[in-house]
Amino acid sequence: MNNNEIIIRPFEESDRKALQNVLKKEASYTVKHNGGGSEKKKECLCYMYSDYYFDYEPQNVLVAVHKGTPCGFILGSTDYKLFVSKMKEIYVPKILKNSKLWGLFHKICVAVNKKQDKKGGVAFHINIDQNYQGKKIGTRLMAAMAELMAKAGKKYMYLVTENKKTVGYAFYSKLGFKVTKHYLGGSLMMVKEI
Repeated sequence: MNNNEIIIRPFEESDRKALQNVLKKEASYTVKHNGGGSEKKKECLCYMYSDYYFDYEPQNVLVAVHKGTPCGFILGSTDYKLFVSKMKEIYVPKILKNSKLWGLFHKICVAVNKKQDKKGGVAFHINIDQNYQGKKIGTRLMAAMAELMAKAGKKYMYLVTENKKTVGYAFYSKLGFKVTKHYLGGSLMMVKEI
């Protein structure tokens, strides 16, 4: 497989299940906890990092596809008021039912997102199936998302990563993201202007 066989396109509703499976399989929380995570925690990942975007801002979801099969995605929110409202109303309560700790964590994330988004930032989430990693798909998804967010009037993209020892930190640093904030426990906010 070469990189030309991968296309980047907008989300289609028929992608939902495949992308949720990529998320459940690849998101760092799932991989690191309990040998792949419980089904309840996998559901939480979808509440946190896919369902809102698929349901309310599908125009801000880009998908990497190889021979008709979704193999990765990136997403972000351009409507922080809707994001905060729906997270509080629908998704955080679902997370809390499955995991009090993750519910608290996500409440904090929503507060951080609200503050950054008011300043013109956009948080994003990206996942690529491990069988497709190392093929520049993440770089292509990031470039496509930056272009989409710039057209939407966003000034910068940001994320919070676990620490400087992660693969994600190395990837984002290589793309020009800079650390702007350190959190208790070693997590870092990284930002890149678009």
